[in-house]
Amino acid sequence: MRIRIVSLLSVVLLGSILAAAGTVYDNGPHSLSSRYGAPSFSGSRNFVSDTFTVSAGSATITGMSIWTWGWPTDHNPTAEVTITSQANGGTVYFDQVVQFSESNCFADGFGFSHCQQMVSWVNGPVLPNGTYWVNLQKGSFPSGNSIFWDGNGGVGCQSPGCPSQAKYGFGSTPSEAFTILGTSGSDGETTPKKNGS
Repeated sequence: MRIRIVSLLSVVLLGSILAAAGTVYDNGPHSLSSRYGAPSFSGSRNFVSDTFTVSAGSATITGMSIWTWGWPTDHNPTAEVTITSQANGGTVYFDQVVQFSESNCFADGFGFSHCQQMVSWVNGPVLPNGTYWVNLQKGSFPSGNSIFWDGNGGVGCQSPGCPSQAKYGFGSTPSEAFTILGTSGSDGETTPKKNGS
């Protein structure tokens, strides 16, 4: 009986946390167009960086949602997520290896599975109005297969500051499909983290 109560409370608490998280920035919906590509953020040297803008007062960043391409047998990837002042560098505001949860998966005619991947965290940075970079790297599926972040070029984005500017490795690329989640109206200063924290 206690296990059921604890499980129920955990589900209610997680639901409350996710419900409290609003959209801070949205770079538009996923795209099946090969025109924008889908850069990989797998391995230790590959990274993909996109800008996002905080525009409604300070926001506590509590998670993100991305769209990925992968093989139908690959599920729930992990990746290192950093939020920084420059593409994959500068001041580090957040740095954490996270486990994504997938939903809304569907297959295309080329054998790829497209999934919305979502992650939330506690103790996210409080960021004042401005432009920041979210970086994904060291992504992996349990199988070891590569992960590809769906490129949409910001088509359909509605947030201030969009479309996002993007870097793949050290070159420019069309931006990716993602949403930054958080709570607005926080009073506080930017909370930088030390590299590797």
